[in-house]
Amino acid sequence: MNKIVSAIIVFIVILLSFYFSQGKFNDKEIRLGMSGPFSGNKSNLGDDMLTGAMAYFNDINDKGGIYGRPIKIIAKDDRYEPNLAIENAKNLIKKDKIFAFFGIIGTPTSRAILPIAIDNNIPLLGTFSGADFLREPPNPLILNARAGYEAETENLVKFFVDQKKLTRIAVFYQNDSYGRSGLRGIRKALDKRNLKIIGEGSYKRNTLSVGNALYEISLTRPEAIILVGTTMPVAEFIKRARKNDKIIKNIDFGVLSFISPKLLVETLNKNVKNVFFSQVVPTPWTSKEKEVEKYRELMSKYFPEKQLGYVSLEGYFAAEMTAEVFKAVGKNFRKSDFIREMEKLSKDIKNNTCSSTVSVKCPCLRLVLISQYIDGKFKLIHEK
Repeated sequence: MNKIVSAIIVFIVILLSFYFSQGKFNDKEIRLGMSGPFSGNKSNLGDDMLTGAMAYFNDINDKGGIYGRPIKIIAKDDRYEPNLAIENAKNLIKKDKIFAFFGIIGTPTSRAILPIAIDNNIPLLGTFSGADFLREPPNPLILNARAGYEAETENLVKFFVDQKKLTRIAVFYQNDSYGRSGLRGIRKALDKRNLKIIGEGSYKRNTLSVGNALYEISLTRPEAIILVGTTMPVAEFIKRARKNDKIIKNIDFGVLSFISPKLLVETLNKNVKNVFFSQVVPTPWTSKEKEVEKYRELMSKYFPEKQLGYVSLEGYFAAEMTAEVFKAVGKNFRKSDFIREMEKLSKDIKNNTCSSTVSVKCPCLRLVLISQYIDGKFKLIHEK
């Protein structure tokens, strides 16, 4: 009888051991897949996001990785085109065997990749997009580091309407899921104040075809224009608007965080006194936050030839957030453990609490700030 009981116990132990070993992460490195614009006129976004993330991950790897595992980002160029992003995503899963997507650049490309992530149960971490479909309804596979476009547009409208007492707001937007997400946010923010968008115009992604949009908007005599686009089309629009006789002289412009602020400033020859920048991270150059000071230290160490910037700082925060989730689940974990920890952190960041086991610094995540370029520096003028 004792032999039978012992055999049963051994069998149960073996069975449980087999069960708990299934699905455990056993790779010697943590591979993250990134798709973004690494060529063309938006390559600065991809390069900066990747640089900021690698500044953090390089420091982690030099200290032995996470439980002995180095973190590797496999980055592929999609030129901000959804079809290329889809191809990249499939290759990252099948050929590169990634554990998660990280730092996907842009709303249309994120929308294209999301169904692939869901079908393959691949986490989507730190996407460089504030689109609403990445936030509502909540998805356990998605962990956002940044505030959404709804929060950004609400803050811009609050600034223009509540603080500056402007009521005639127009919108220039990219005619795709990114632009329409921003457009919805602006409508919602104005509706709360019993106002309507008085004029709108759009342009096609990856073009500078802004003329028709400018004509449509100029007919409505706006007091401020919120621009939901990428850097070069937005710069082109502002240049032309300033030359248009029907546009109020020194009209205010509000731009979302997908813009590269320094590139816009350079493209406009520093003539940006009436341009207001929405941001979702602190000022990279002067913030006294400990995490930002560490970012500056690591950027100087690993990428001394690179300039500091908002996008690389966001990449840094997204990398820190990602690393902290891996730390929290321990060395022997399943993907289901990782996803549960993602959910905890997502709720913590949303509620601004930090109660989960993840120790990432919540105050630097989900910020909504408005800055202005004054005397060669970006200065904070409004905070949500």
